[in-house]
Amino acid sequence: MDYARTSAELLAEEELPGLTARARDHLDTFLVRHRACWLVAEHGGVIVAARVAAEGSRVFAERRRLPSGEAGVAPGFVSPLPDGGLAVAASGSVTVYDADARVRWRREFEPWSDARTARPACVTDGGGSRLLLTTTGPGMTDRPYPGDRCVVLELSDGRTVTHTTLPSASAGYILQQSLTDPAQIFLDALQGDTFHSRVLTLEGDTLRAEPFGDDEPFAGVSVDGAVVQLDVGGDWICRCAAGSEEVLVEAEDVLPEGLRFVGHRAGFLDPDRIVVAVAEEEDTEDNRHLILDGRTLQPVGELDYPGTTCSDPLALGDGTWLTTDGDLVRRWRVPPV
Repeated sequence: MDYARTSAELLAEEELPGLTARARDHLDTFLVRHRACWLVAEHGGVIVAARVAAEGSRVFAERRRLPSGEAGVAPGFVSPLPDGGLAVAASGSVTVYDADARVRWRREFEPWSDARTARPACVTDGGGSRLLLTTTGPGMTDRPYPGDRCVVLELSDGRTVTHTTLPSASAGYILQQSLTDPAQIFLDALQGDTFHSRVLTLEGDTLRAEPFGDDEPFAGVSVDGAVVQLDVGGDWICRCAAGSEEVLVEAEDVLPEGLRFVGHRAGFLDPDRIVVAVAEEEDTEDNRHLILDGRTLQPVGELDYPGTTCSDPLALGDGTWLTTDGDLVRRWRVPPV
């Protein structure tokens, strides 16, 4: 199968030291928070949360820093806050830092017995006044264990508001907001070979975790209530949106023989287009990047990067996308006709 080929136009590039190293052991290196995309790195004993610029002429608009290690914060999931601070969720605790890196408050919870596989995550609600946190549920030694919890805390002082029990147990979690609606929060729970996908809804003091799409990981940027899900084995890609029928295409039906969908960040370039990586194997530098129709998921073009090797693309929802080469982050677009 051949597609119309388009040369990607490089808009900007910038180093983010420690990005690659952190990605090996953390689930927070790409985040969507309050209508902005963020990358998280760690280098020289400092955690850096870098906000992607709204304008395409540069990569980053802001970098928030927090000391890491024994003298600073426990290793964990970092989430930028709308008031300029950072929240750090570790196994057994969550700490909120003000913009000057001073501790605002800290809450402790029962830690998971295996912190290597069980990883918490946190995110603020759509209004930015409460913090949602995944943590252990009560009775971890009980059989059967009821499940982990998502708890809601007041961002101002850490007071517990409410909670809901999750279908997962001792899982690794990712929490993402929709780029266009911060109140829409997606939860990925990675539990061994099992995945759970939920949409979290906080209305007043009531939190609900409801099934959304298939139990496969949500991928990259979500817009206008629609998300992309990728089969872990790369056999299919799916578009899910509340109130709409799922659209799923099989790799064997739309890709050249031997290719499958790869990577973890397939997402909306804009409401009409999705960018996704395809290859014969998951861990390869020979990825090809395709543009799919944002509603039918049919391939409509292939991207060329003259003189550049690029792996997993990261769509930003504004018509541009990022690629990484080590710690070098590049921003691209399809040139106007």
